[in-house]
Amino acid sequence: MIDPGTIALAASAFAAVKKGIAFAKDIESMHQDISRWMSACHEIESKHNKVKRKKGQSVAEEAMETWAAVRKIRQQREELRLYMLSINPGAWNEFVKIEGQIRKQRQQEEEARRRKVRKTIEITILVCAMILVSFAFALLVWWVLYLKETA
Repeated sequence: MIDPGTIALAASAFAAVKKGIAFAKDIESMHQDISRWMSACHEIESKHNKVKRKKGQSVAEEAMETWAAVRKIRQQREELRLYMLSINPGAWNEFVKIEGQIRKQRQQEEEARRRKVRKTIEITILVCAMILVSFAFALLVWWVLYLKETA
């Protein structure tokens, strides 16, 4: 389920971008609004790709909701592309290139985070296993000493 707050964030950020366009601002001065919009788009698209089923919501309802959100994002993206091309024919290509670099960086950061979590889990399991083995060894030593005393 796509968070309604994310959809609202995307809509408000894009409204700010459109307002900037209406007042003939340049793209560079609207970077914060575009960045907020791109982040919301990324979140919506990633949630669309890993759809979580909401209790009580049918598959068709969920599919329609995510499809509508993604379609709106695509329309907004196309509108932004046309505006950027009208300003500078190379602007959109540069924008897409930078967006790709940022996306790649985010993927690398996410992969690094996953590796760190995995390593932490492995270390925790290893420490628990060592404690368990130490406890078993101490219990064995105690048992041997107990048998010596009683014999």
